[in-house]
Amino acid sequence: MISSMTGYGRAETAINGAKVTVEISSVNNRFCEIQCRLPKFATDLEPKVKELIVSQISRGKIYYSLNWEETSVANLVKLNQEAAEIYFKIIKELKSKYKLKGDIEVEDILTLPNLIKYEREEIEPEKVWKFISKATLEALAQLKQMRQKEGEQLAQDLKKRAINLEQIVKEIEELSQKSVENYRKRLNQRISELMTEKIVDEQRLALEVALMAERSDITEECVRFKSHNQQFLATLQENGSQGKKLGFILQEMHRETNSIGAKALEALIAQKVIILKEEIEKIREQIQNIE
Repeated sequence: MISSMTGYGRAETAINGAKVTVEISSVNNRFCEIQCRLPKFATDLEPKVKELIVSQISRGKIYYSLNWEETSVANLVKLNQEAAEIYFKIIKELKSKYKLKGDIEVEDILTLPNLIKYEREEIEPEKVWKFISKATLEALAQLKQMRQKEGEQLAQDLKKRAINLEQIVKEIEELSQKSVENYRKRLNQRISELMTEKIVDEQRLALEVALMAERSDITEECVRFKSHNQQFLATLQENGSQGKKLGFILQEMHRETNSIGAKALEALIAQKVIILKEEIEKIREQIQNIE
């Protein structure tokens, strides 16, 4: 079944006192274009992230975001031992020099700048890749599920429109069968009006009608159009990336429609051709959303 190119996925995983959150969204695009937003330590992983995305998604503009949040500070907050000793020494010297009274309390030292330091161990990207890739695959699964669900709705709408196209072409065929006879009658009437005597060369008239019938015959165009339309309906049921294929088939259907319009003898056929083109354009807009 076809898939849309619009979707969203989100996944979380925990690792060594940190929470990894991956968010992926996608919109329409002729190709597969990926934009990544990664923490500084993980910038070297961007090629791997893109490779993983491309293995699951073939078309669309993809926005990928990786957030790394520390959930435990137990191993990160440390005492600046050197600063503490210097502060304590200075306070003792001040008390001694100026004969200050009172004991040195913990509160007196804790508020001093640079006493507490925040040390984060350097994260090795390759060691955390398996956790990042796990969250990425989970987010991609959600994204694909949303794209497939929307794709099913698109397929239903496109199927209805394709069936409608078939009906319009059938009506054009019926009108075309009557158009040659109508042309013969109009031509006969026109000749009779122009001639002073009511004498018509039936052989010449038949030849003229036969030539016009050959020039206006749309049988081949209608047969090809219906064949393309059936192929379009079949493609809607196929898995994988089918957007480009559907676009090509629709292009061929539009070409046959132009040929039918160029050969139309009847105003009613021309009107049906306009309706046909309008429906094809609506379908073209829809398949822009298909992967």
